[in-house]
Amino acid sequence: MDSLTAAVPPRLTFFQHGFTLTEMAVVLVIVALLIGGMILPITAQQDIRNTTETETLLTSVGEALYGYAATHAASDGKPYLPCPDTDSDGLENRSGNACASQDGSLPWSDLGLARQDAWGNTPRYAVTAAFSNNATGFTLLSAGNLRICEEAACTTVLASTAPAIVVSLGKNGAATSSDADELENTDADTDFVDTTPVSGGYDDVVTWIPSGILINRMISAGKLP
Repeated sequence: MDSLTAAVPPRLTFFQHGFTLTEMAVVLVIVALLIGGMILPITAQQDIRNTTETETLLTSVGEALYGYAATHAASDGKPYLPCPDTDSDGLENRSGNACASQDGSLPWSDLGLARQDAWGNTPRYAVTAAFSNNATGFTLLSAGNLRICEEAACTTVLASTAPAIVVSLGKNGAATSSDADELENTDADTDFVDTTPVSGGYDDVVTWIPSGILINRMISAGKLP
C-alpha cells in the first residue's frame, strides 16, 4: 500500500523581505547616474539646435538689411540702412535724419522679422552713421567704422570697415558675463568680437554686413551709383 500512496511534495517556503536602506541608496545612485547621463546629451543637443536656429535668424537679418537698403532711399535717391531700436518697440529711433544711437536693439519690426533669437533675447544691432542717415544715404565711397575681431584685444581683425553688425548674446544673454570677449559686444563702442564659443564663457552669435557686398547689392538693385 505504501507504494500506492500519493507522494506529497515538500512544502515550499518563501522568504519575503524589503530593501534595506543601503540597497535603496545604491538603486537611487544608479538611477541618478542614468538620468544624468541622459540629460547632458539632451541639453547639448538643445544648445546646438538653438545655435543653429539663431544662425539662421541672423542670416535672415542680413538679407533683410540688404532688402531694407534697396527699398529705402534718401531725398537724393541714395539708399540707407535702418537705425537701432532704443526703446524696445521693434522700430528704429531717429533724431532728425540721424540715428538716436548708433548701437541698440535690432529694429525687428521694421525689418519684418521675429523679435527674439532662440534663447528669447532680442539681438543687438549697431550701424555706422555714414550708412544710416536718411537725408544723405550712402555712396560708393562710404566707409563703415565697425571693427570685428577674434578677441577683445583685437590683435586679429576680421573686418575693419563694416557698415552694420548684429549680435545674438547667446544662451547666457551676457547678463552677468565677466568674459572680456562678450563684454566687448555690449559696451556700445565700435569694436566687436566674433570667435569660437567657449564652455561657460563666450557664446555669442555674430553676423555683419560687409561694405563690398552691400555696395554690390545696391548696384545690382539699381540704387547706386
